[in-house]
Amino acid sequence: MSHWFFVDEERVGAEEVWLSPEDSHHLVRVLRARPGEAFTAVAGGIAYRCELVETRGPQARGRILSREPVRSEPPVHITVFQGLPKGEKLEQVLQHGTEIGVSAFVPVACARSVVKLDPEKAADRRVRWQKVVREAAQQARRGAIPEAYPLHTWAEAVRRVPEYDLALVLWEQEAGRPGLRQWLAGVRPGARVAVFVGPEGGLTEAEVAEAVAAGAHPVGLGPRILRTETAALAAVAAILYAVGDLGGEPGA
Repeated sequence: MSHWFFVDEERVGAEEVWLSPEDSHHLVRVLRARPGEAFTAVAGGIAYRCELVETRGPQARGRILSREPVRSEPPVHITVFQGLPKGEKLEQVLQHGTEIGVSAFVPVACARSVVKLDPEKAADRRVRWQKVVREAAQQARRGAIPEAYPLHTWAEAVRRVPEYDLALVLWEQEAGRPGLRQWLAGVRPGARVAVFVGPEGGLTEAEVAEAVAAGAHPVGLGPRILRTETAALAAVAAILYAVGDLGGEPGA
C-alpha cells in the first residue's frame, strides 16, 4: 500500500504533484522513499497515484500515473461537539473519530469540564488538534481532513444546532426511553448530523434543556454508562451503520 498524503489543489499539475516541505521530509527522510517508489496524493477528493521522480530540494515531486475519486468518505456529515475532557482524552476522540468517519470536531467548554483553557492556550491546542486529525486521516486513507474547530462555549455550540438536519445530545438519564434507533431511522445519505457529548461527569440538566430548546434531541446509548471518550465513538458508529456505512444496511 502506497504512502498517503493530502496536498493543496494548487500543488497538482497536469502530470505532476509536489508535496509540501513537511510531507516531502517525511516521505524522503523518515520513510526513506527513493525515486520510483509509489505514493498517493489526495486533493479535492481525488486520489492521484504517483511515482516519486525527484527528492532534491525541499519538495518531493511525483509523476501522476492515475487518478480516481476517493471512495472512503462516509455518506453523512457528522460533527462531534465534545465536552472538553481531562488529559489526552480529546486527542483520543479526534484520532479514533477521524478513523471511523467523523467530518468535524468542536471542543466545548462545559459546566463540568475540569480543564480550563484561556484563548491563547486554546489556540495553541487547536494547532495540535488539527495535526492529530490530519495524521489520523492519512492513516485511515480518508478523502478529506476533518475540521478541528476552535474551542466553543456551550452557548456557542448550542447556537449551531440549526445548521444540522439532526442534532443528538447524549445523556445518560435518557437510558430506557426510546433512543438512538428511532432518530436514525430518518437519517439519509447527505444528511448533516451533530452529536453533543458531555465531559467527565456528563452534562447538566440546564445544558441539556438549552440544547433541547434549540432543537436537539436527548438520547441514551443503552443501560451502560460510557466514558466521555467512548460515547461519541459509539454514537458515530451506530449512525454510520444505520446509513449503510461500516457494513450496515440503510434503514437498519
